Amino acid sequence: MKIFKKIQLLIQKKQSTILSASLVLAVTFGISAVLGFLRSRFLYATFYKCCVDQLDVYNAAFRLPDLIFKLLVTGALSASFIPVFSSYLHKNEKKAYEIASSVINILLVVFFIVAIIVLVFARPLTSLIASGFSVQQLELMTNLTRILLLAQIFFLLSNFISAILQVNQVFIVPSLSPIVYNLFIILSIFTLAPLFGIYGVVYGAVIGAFFHLAIQIPSVKRQGFNYTFIINTKINGVKEIFRLMIPRSLSLGLGEIENTVTLFFASTLPSGSISLLNLALQLMYLPSRIFGTTIGQASLPLLSKNIARNELDIFRKTVNKIMTQSLFIALPVTILILVQRVPIVRLLFGSRQFPWSATLTTAKILAFLTPAIVCQAIIQILIRSFYALHNTKIPFKVSFVSLIFNVVSSFYFINFTNLEVLGLALSSSITNIVQLTGLLYYFIKIVDGIDWSATIKKIYKIIIASLITGFFTWISMRFLDLFVFNTTKTIPLVVVFSISSFFGVFIYFLSAKILRIEEFQDYKKYYLKTRGFLFTK
Repeated sequence: MKIFKKIQLLIQKKQSTILSASLVLAVTFGISAVLGFLRSRFLYATFYKCCVDQLDVYNAAFRLPDLIFKLLVTGALSASFIPVFSSYLHKNEKKAYEIASSVINILLVVFFIVAIIVLVFARPLTSLIASGFSVQQLELMTNLTRILLLAQIFFLLSNFISAILQVNQVFIVPSLSPIVYNLFIILSIFTLAPLFGIYGVVYGAVIGAFFHLAIQIPSVKRQGFNYTFIINTKINGVKEIFRLMIPRSLSLGLGEIENTVTLFFASTLPSGSISLLNLALQLMYLPSRIFGTTIGQASLPLLSKNIARNELDIFRKTVNKIMTQSLFIALPVTILILVQRVPIVRLLFGSRQFPWSATLTTAKILAFLTPAIVCQAIIQILIRSFYALHNTKIPFKVSFVSLIFNVVSSFYFINFTNLEVLGLALSSSITNIVQLTGLLYYFIKIVDGIDWSATIKKIYKIIIASLITGFFTWISMRFLDLFVFNTTKTIPLVVVFSISSFFGVFIYFLSAKILRIEEFQDYKKYYLKTRGFLFTK
């Protein structure tokens, strides 16, 4: 009962610091990611060997619904809603919640209009973005796309509720929603897929999206939010949200064009290319989302408060701190993924129905994507820093330049090299490097007062510790593989992967301690604080 009460207190507890909030998001996102990998493993085990063409279509069918969602919802939330809602909540709670209801209702109206257009023109749109598909594949993609549009309604409402909870510094409940979503898709693979085929998995995604919303409703009501059917465009806050939203939506639109370009070229490659690229991207985005997106997501409400209170000096120091805290974890994890890429793919996705050639190809794609991991971890923080400053134009300009690099490099690698799907992975890494360089340039130019020499010194230490980690991880993995265990079997492979990874992590933290990296102490303090909360009477 004591443990149960502490869990209840932990769920309802507000996270008052960026590190505590980001760690909560990181842990729950990690759990969701594990379920996501299980989802992919079961999905590919069911469909890859018998129906790889359908699996390619399933992965491609999310393109249009995701595009609509990111343009309408993600653009509004990250760039405009959270900063503006946060500033109003600090001054006038009633007005803040009226703004929230108005924005949700306006976007619902817009979504229904766009969704009807997509429903009607789904076939020509799918033919345009996946021109390499067969007639049967295009027909299936059209049907799946139309079904998945329904899920976006639930995601629209759910993500706004998540934003309201996060501004109120409640992070645990909204971070549980993706876990529930993945659970329902996994269940659908075993229950609905045998009856309806690939359609059953899509039905599971829609049901999961509904519960993604449902589990958050009690928590947001406890915070005092009562949704109303109101549209008040005269409120300055509503106008400000849509003013800031437009450049961000355009920026996201450019990012989605990049993804669509990738799908366009991938659809012309041999069957299975889209599915394997999707697996590698899933692995690539995991560490960047845990250590970049979660920190950026946790920091945006607090950074917005800094700007609202005119605390510019605190803002500068906070952004600098969270970038190095993210890099402290993201860089060694990137090195570990590069070293352990083949065992990782084998353990997560390997099955009798998933051939060894597919495992090797996925591992190669992942190797070409590793530079993007570190880039994404910092990009997510920098972008949200600009949003907190109510500046959405710079991320848009940088995204436009990176889009050009993506289109040109993808076209070159596909048409003038033999890299095939590896070329698309390399193009993605180049695009991320360009985007990070541009954002850093403008951030340094705009935000004065940061001691960049001290920051560069810390980054240098993190790089040294990460390289040492990679070397010792590789040495231990090779030694155990050659002289101790037969890694052709799953259990010995798990043992080798676990021992070498644990040894690498131990070496990293030891190196961080010896090099006196400040971020090591930050994480250590929070670990001791969390342990004290959970295990004291």
